[in-house]
Amino acid sequence: MKKKNCKAWIWLILGIIFIGYYGIEALFVGFGFSLLWIWAALGAVCLLCAALTFRFGKLPLPRWMFATICVLIAIGFIFFCVIEGLVISQMGAEGEADLDYIVVLGARVNKNSVPSKPLYWRIDAAEEYLRENPNTKAILSGGQGSDEPMSEAQCMYDALIARGIDADRLILEDKSTNTGENIRFSLALMEEDATFGVVTNNFHVFRAVKIAENLSGKEVSGIASQYKDALLIHYMAREAAGIIADSLRGNLNLFGK
Repeated sequence: MKKKNCKAWIWLILGIIFIGYYGIEALFVGFGFSLLWIWAALGAVCLLCAALTFRFGKLPLPRWMFATICVLIAIGFIFFCVIEGLVISQMGAEGEADLDYIVVLGARVNKNSVPSKPLYWRIDAAEEYLRENPNTKAILSGGQGSDEPMSEAQCMYDALIARGIDADRLILEDKSTNTGENIRFSLALMEEDATFGVVTNNFHVFRAVKIAENLSGKEVSGIASQYKDALLIHYMAREAAGIIADSLRGNLNLFGK
């Protein structure tokens, strides 16, 4: 196979993979799912590069422009890998034992009042921690979106009560709309010197803990709930963008407390 054709085929295969992933996930979660379009855009760029390479034998760009783009892509890729390394480092977090509180972060409640998969798995992790640490209380944090039948906090409360968790151990925080508000409003419901951890899906633990440490000024434990389907790839990639955005806004210190 000629070298130019080899490069073109690589572009083509990458394009098919990205667009295929977008199509498969969109069928399950909807084409308007948050930032899912990025995979289609990447696929389209790869297919364009494949077409140009098949036609011209290489990308028809001035050498200096091609070199500059390659350097920028390399820097971006390295930075992305560093951030993903931080995300992965907390994906198995179990949290310290006997914390005073755990803050369970909300996620989407479906129209039939059933928790979405991310929320269901957070409830699982919260239940497990509460059973293993009987003196810990849980702050269930999450408001009600315009397309949700109830607040995320209430959905978590109902599920944990149904699983036999004592209502006296559950505190509802049903006003928050994002991770920063989850933590800020929950801090107002606990004693100033209380220890606490944050329960959220594994891909989100690093960012949630960093935001919590930034707002509380103390060490915070992460408690990871698993995320068990192929959308994890998208969530992990999207998380990198969220970490960068929160870092630029001053919501977290990327490499410290």
